[in-house]
Amino acid sequence: MKHLGRAILLLIFIIGSICNAQSKKDLKNKIVSNSKLFKTNIDKAYKELNPLLKESQQLKDSLSELKILDRKCRYFYSKNTLDSLIISSEKLQKKSSEYHNAYYEAMSNIYMAETYSMNKFHDKAIKYLSSAYDLLQKENPKSEKIFYAKANVLNSFANIYLDKNEPKNAAKKIFEEIQSGEEITNPEEQNRFQYLNYSNLANIYAQLNIDSAYHYAKTSIQLKAKNSPDDQSMITNYSVIGNYFKNKKDYKAAISNFNKALFINKNNGTDLNMSEVYKPLQDMYQELGMKDSAAFYQNKIKEYDLQVLNSKYNSLQEVINRDKKEEKKSSKNYFLWIFLGLGIVGGVTYYFIRRKTKNASEILNTETILPEYYHHLIDLLEKKDPAFMFAFEKVYPKFQENLLAKNSDLQQSEIEFCALLKMQLTTKEIAKYTFIETRTVQNKKYRLRKKFEIPSNLDIYIWINQF
Repeated sequence: MKHLGRAILLLIFIIGSICNAQSKKDLKNKIVSNSKLFKTNIDKAYKELNPLLKESQQLKDSLSELKILDRKCRYFYSKNTLDSLIISSEKLQKKSSEYHNAYYEAMSNIYMAETYSMNKFHDKAIKYLSSAYDLLQKENPKSEKIFYAKANVLNSFANIYLDKNEPKNAAKKIFEEIQSGEEITNPEEQNRFQYLNYSNLANIYAQLNIDSAYHYAKTSIQLKAKNSPDDQSMITNYSVIGNYFKNKKDYKAAISNFNKALFINKNNGTDLNMSEVYKPLQDMYQELGMKDSAAFYQNKIKEYDLQVLNSKYNSLQEVINRDKKEEKKSSKNYFLWIFLGLGIVGGVTYYFIRRKTKNASEILNTETILPEYYHHLIDLLEKKDPAFMFAFEKVYPKFQENLLAKNSDLQQSEIEFCALLKMQLTTKEIAKYTFIETRTVQNKKYRLRKKFEIPSNLDIYIWINQF
């Protein structure tokens, strides 16, 4: 009877294993199907991802889970929603590290690099790409997956150079990628790889030489597999060709190509860099005297830019929070090391330093702005970008609220001026960035003193730092 019980248990285990294996196989088929749908309609494909993710977690299929998390990142990247991209990248990074999967951990670093670069933190972006490359270097160099991941690293380096307005350096990286494609032995696979590379090259050369850009776009189209669906690369190709004809004053051919790009966008759902389609269409319709069409695309540009701006600065908050966590963690470890290394002497020393610098801490805000965010804000000021206050409030979320609590009659222009003081900008610097006379800056400071009743013996910069 005992033997019979064991046999039944063994049978149940075998049946369970078979069912689990079949469920995993079904899941893999669903993911393959979703991958095909992703190429034709990314919005529809995205709706399937959460149920698939839940299913992969229930089956404890780690590889499928990572594939789905990676696809989520690609979706948000294609839609240009950076705030969601950074959150998804962190999830992919955490899970890939937990499952010891170097490929997807590298990919998470690539997505993170793209987010930092688009927020103008290029040094941080390069660090993430370097981490991605280091991870991939430890893996099998003959692996096809690792080869493509390394190509993605090169492509992201090109994107960073573009964000830095260095198109020649960006082109060098794509040429490296094209050269690496010679390792691919399968002709069809090599064509698919180079199709993407020449499209990226066309996009870069649109800033350098429109004739060369046109040549690379046509090369990309020739390399595209006949039966493969149109994607973001084809939007880029048609946009470049459209700009080529626009430059030649052949508006009919230009508009035709831009409309092809719009058609792919409508069918596929990819929104990346759509301003490069809307802007030339607006310009041409304006020049042709077609005011209604010009106004339509002008509104599309505003709508798109607002969407990108909101996403960009929501992601900026995520970037700041992430860096603050890292700073606190490293700071915590540092002080722990000091405590263990110096013991009581270190504690006494720290005590005296704290006492000595008490006055200094009252002058400087304890939550000082990180250098990269400071430079980012300065960059927005120099460009007279209206997003400056939006970005400033991401760094100092309660600044405006606290100022208004002190004086509710403040005008928006006065709040913005206080923001410049909070950044410790001198009178000359404020005059330079706001295009006003130094005397006008001094008058503004004087009026703020009166409004806030700041004592004459107290430095206005020290006073503003309490907010």
